[in-house]
Amino acid sequence: MMKKFLLSGFILIEALAVSVNGQSSSSQKTLKEAFAGKFLIGCADDLTSNNDAYQASIKAQYDIVTPENCMKPQPIHPSENTYNFKTTDAMVDWCEKNGLKVWGHTLAWHSQTPAWFFQAVNPKTEEVQPPRQPGGMRFDPNAPRLTMDEMWARSIKGEMASKKVALKRLEKHIKTVVGRYKGRIIGWDVFNESIVDGGDGTTEGLRTFSWYKVAGPEVLTKAFKWAHQADPKAKLYYNDYNIEQGAVKNKGKHASSMLLLKRLLKEGAPITGVGIQGHWHLDTNLADVEKAIENYASLGLKVSITELDVTATGDNSGAFGVNQGARKIPAENYIKQAEVYKKLFEIFMRHSDVIERVTFWGLSDTRSWRRGQDALLFDGQLNPKPAYNAVIETGMAK
Repeated sequence: MMKKFLLSGFILIEALAVSVNGQSSSSQKTLKEAFAGKFLIGCADDLTSNNDAYQASIKAQYDIVTPENCMKPQPIHPSENTYNFKTTDAMVDWCEKNGLKVWGHTLAWHSQTPAWFFQAVNPKTEEVQPPRQPGGMRFDPNAPRLTMDEMWARSIKGEMASKKVALKRLEKHIKTVVGRYKGRIIGWDVFNESIVDGGDGTTEGLRTFSWYKVAGPEVLTKAFKWAHQADPKAKLYYNDYNIEQGAVKNKGKHASSMLLLKRLLKEGAPITGVGIQGHWHLDTNLADVEKAIENYASLGLKVSITELDVTATGDNSGAFGVNQGARKIPAENYIKQAEVYKKLFEIFMRHSDVIERVTFWGLSDTRSWRRGQDALLFDGQLNPKPAYNAVIETGMAK
């Protein structure tokens, strides 16, 4: 099997005759054509710095685009009275002009959210209170690394906002952003990455800072309701990484995600689906992936693979420092990568009644947050890799 994939992988580069714009020859179907009628195929990009080749590749290969950064709270709402819609407006306009759908990412997150959401205000002036003085302490490079909780706490200047104030700000943010694109964006990642790593799965395992500290667990249910009020027709997802891990044994992060989702449904959150991010590697437990899809479907929820990539080297799956792959990746790794992608898409096809969308997180190996690990289907020149052919063949076998 390895030799067969190796041969087909090298022949593929010649046979596909794919030009630098990422479009295949007339005899070769594109990604979106191969899976038409099964589920949407997407990519992640803000569409701000692409040359003609990348724009042509997006139009040829994908049905839907997720903004990689520009819709996150920090760039789109940097201060309480300032919204920055320029990049997002341009992205949505371009997608509509070129026949692509848009998925919104993300309305609430513990990361890339400006501190003003959580800082107290002076009720007379409605200005953020002045920061506490650090006491003249200097940065010690040998000091223990701060936890995410500690980094978040240090970002807060002055007193922390009350629960009521923080919730009011989030409600306004969600209704403003979702309302602006009502009818133009088909769905949203409402809350992103709420569950901690390393839990035993006996609780929801929510993070202990950011929205979860200021507003409590109910903030998730409220956020879904506010998004639904702003656009009743939009699909609304909970999105997270590694939530498939432990699914076969119903342990760990997957078990926590099931507890969280059951609570949201019980509380009447208008949640329509779960986003399994899919930041995977060559030894990812595929049985967990399939079981997770089945478990979420048992709750009556749809599923999407929202940030798919499979590293050709290294095993990092959703944490920091992911671009530290080997300088030279062995050829056989790309063939194994193709095998993993093929098996993943076979799983997705088996559950196409549940899967709504499969989105690749980036455009090529050099337009990826995992640069250096060659995690996508196209190399830096938009040439298809063996994994591309494996995915296409899986779609054509439907």
